Amino acid sequence: MNKHALKDALLAALDAEINAALSSASTAHATASDANNKPENKYDTLALEAAYLAHGQSERILELQQRRIQLARWPIPVIEQDDVIRLGACITLIADDDTERTVFIAPVGGHQIESLGIKILVVSPDTPLAKVLIGKSLDDEAALTLSGRKQNWRIVAIY
Repeated sequence: MNKHALKDALLAALDAEINAALSSASTAHATASDANNKPENKYDTLALEAAYLAHGQSERILELQQRRIQLARWPIPVIEQDDVIRLGACITLIADDDTERTVFIAPVGGHQIESLGIKILVVSPDTPLAKVLIGKSLDDEAALTLSGRKQNWRIVAIY
């Protein structure tokens, strides 16, 4: 598993999210400052609502940019198959029903990326899923709730 490619895909996903937030903030700012949206009475709050939205989008952009910087500066650790799971590990899990999932524990989570036709769930170490996996080893079992279902998963690969 090429974790540098995973990191690049995650950076690209963050860039797309930042660009979408920038576009939304620009639209909200334009709406808030448009002369045609000047309140006609005390109940006409379109401009005020747009201003709040623009402010919220600006905060979101700042948060995303900080997450991107954190990820860009993160040196990907070398993790061997016989290491315990930690930040930087990419893990393949198989459930009792033979469902297979791949999880990448990165400083920034909340995305699903694809590499070599495999969908990879990216989680941060603070997520419940990562907390269950961190410290486990190859062939260990973990009781996980994914998609609302509790299942037992076996760790079949660590990269």
